[in-house]
Amino acid sequence: MGKRILGSMLLLLLGMVSLTFLFGLKVEAADRVHTVSSQETVESIAATYNISVEQLMKSNGLPDGKLYRGQKLIIQTAYTPSIYQWTERGKQIGNYAKSFTGFKKKAGEETPKKGFDSSGLIYWVLSRQNVPIDRMSVAGYYKEGMDTDTPKAGDVIFFLEKESSKVVTAGIYIGGNQFVHCGYGAETVQVRSITEKYFAQYQAVYKTYTPKGEHVVQNDETLKSISDNYGVSVDTIKKRNALPTDSLMQGQYLQIYSSPLYPFYANQEASYDKAYDVIKYAYTLRGFTYVFGEYDPMIGMDCSGFIYWVMKEQGISVKRGSASDFYSLLPKLTYPKAGDLVFFRDTNLSQEITHVGIYLGDGRFIHTTKNTGVHISDLTSNYFTQKFESFGQVQNNMD
Repeated sequence: MGKRILGSMLLLLLGMVSLTFLFGLKVEAADRVHTVSSQETVESIAATYNISVEQLMKSNGLPDGKLYRGQKLIIQTAYTPSIYQWTERGKQIGNYAKSFTGFKKKAGEETPKKGFDSSGLIYWVLSRQNVPIDRMSVAGYYKEGMDTDTPKAGDVIFFLEKESSKVVTAGIYIGGNQFVHCGYGAETVQVRSITEKYFAQYQAVYKTYTPKGEHVVQNDETLKSISDNYGVSVDTIKKRNALPTDSLMQGQYLQIYSSPLYPFYANQEASYDKAYDVIKYAYTLRGFTYVFGEYDPMIGMDCSGFIYWVMKEQGISVKRGSASDFYSLLPKLTYPKAGDLVFFRDTNLSQEITHVGIYLGDGRFIHTTKNTGVHISDLTSNYFTQKFESFGQVQNNMD
């Protein structure tokens, strides 16, 4: 009798546990996506689902705590911290792009409040994820990105006419043949598939702005810890990034492997002995912020402050001056080499020389601007073509 009662109690308990477990699964499935309403914050949403703010932000690639009504946020109740890698960053970018599903399409726009066109969506998502890029057309992004045969979430997918290779449209790839798009056949941002009839008629090409093999320095990381993580020696990492000391700055982009990820200077004739080192070190500062009148990356740098800092750190004697000052010091060139400077006029309603960058080769240069910080741009873009003044030949000693 006692055994039957005990058995019945065990069965009842098992049934209760099973029901509780199944109920939990149903709740988790139902709460997988949350649509942001007015007045909600990341704190209030995180509290609703009993998860941390950090977890909510990481799951959706949110660059800050700002939310937009109608955003669709993924709610992940299980979270495992992982080493900061570009693959993880790509997932965050893809998830952030998906969060704008349903936002309106509007030609020429690039914000959640006003709407997006195809290139505007790419610009908003990547720039808000701290990928330093200019605002361009889809054709401009196609030219600027790096080809990849192994696309991952966060890369950009382009559709080209098969005969002419003309870029038709583009979106943010999220994996599984899907991408986030704000173009043909929809009045809103949507998740689309490359197998759809319209897109299948074009050639799909992938470009990456979040490359594998580059490490972004996190707080408290050291060269030794990064070296141990990748199995690449400290000396090799220093050499590949032309690091002047063992000290690192949070946010630096470190090239880990041998081939340069932005190989514009590869096979280019160097303007001076340390030109390649100047460029390699300048690459590590991509994304650092612009602050007028400053030259320290941890505070911010203006365009001439950026030139001063990277050359000073590479042991090149150079006075701190303005873009106009550098222009007055250097002989002018028609055919620049890697490491020479490139000057622009009238970039801030002034007729003077107002902007300067470091020429990389292949029509690219690295510089810093107010909206984007340190980044790589293309001389053939409409804006820089109009503002271009000349190239300046860099000497070993600019005193």
